[in-house]
Amino acid sequence: YVNWEQRLAGLLVGGIGAEAVRFQHEAFDAGSRIDLKPWISMPLEGDAWFLRPTAAYRYTAYSLDPGARAPGGSSSPSRGQSIFSVDAGLFFDRDTTVKGKDYLQTIEPRLFYLNVPYADQSDMPLFDTQPLTFSWGQLFRDNRYSGADRQADANQLTVAVSSRMIRQSDGRERFSASLGQIRYFDESRVRITPGEPITEKGRSAWVADANYAPADRWSVGASYQWDPKFSRTDLA
Repeated sequence: YVNWEQRLAGLLVGGIGAEAVRFQHEAFDAGSRIDLKPWISMPLEGDAWFLRPTAAYRYTAYSLDPGARAPGGSSSPSRGQSIFSVDAGLFFDRDTTVKGKDYLQTIEPRLFYLNVPYADQSDMPLFDTQPLTFSWGQLFRDNRYSGADRQADANQLTVAVSSRMIRQSDGRERFSASLGQIRYFDESRVRITPGEPITEKGRSAWVADANYAPADRWSVGASYQWDPKFSRTDLA
């Protein structure tokens, strides 16, 4: 695999992520896969804001042995999808004092829009791909799957806010809390298996994360997810 990034003309930054891999299994023939993801971005930022539009194109192709082909499928299936995202945020801060110590308290709202058109991937094998566990980090990812065998389609907007308490004397973060949710404008059609739960149009679970450092060598973290559709806790 190789990852390359380079500042281009003006404000533009470009790069590519690439992977070539051979899969082999003693019980059946496997195959080879190449995954290429060139991208270009224009990161804009100031002292209290950032705006990062990014356009990418993901191309994945296979050379499959007979035992790894889908019934009636090709020995060289491929997929190409454009990926467009906009990541934007603001930073608000103020000086405060807690128990005689000076802190910088921040409020950081953030929006992340993702658009990936649908591509039929039913004839592509599953070598190393699984759904990712829903979490805070997934609010800002461009794919809900690990591996390159599936690229999820998407038309969604993440709305999130974070707050941090940073000790002024040394810059250590003593406390942080975050809350976010995804709004799905369309149902996602890409599946790993026919029985996999679909990502329906509507809203995801609320995701809350918190971290506290009672001392410089210790920290405690907590996560909580609440599904408003079924009024239930998904994870704690």
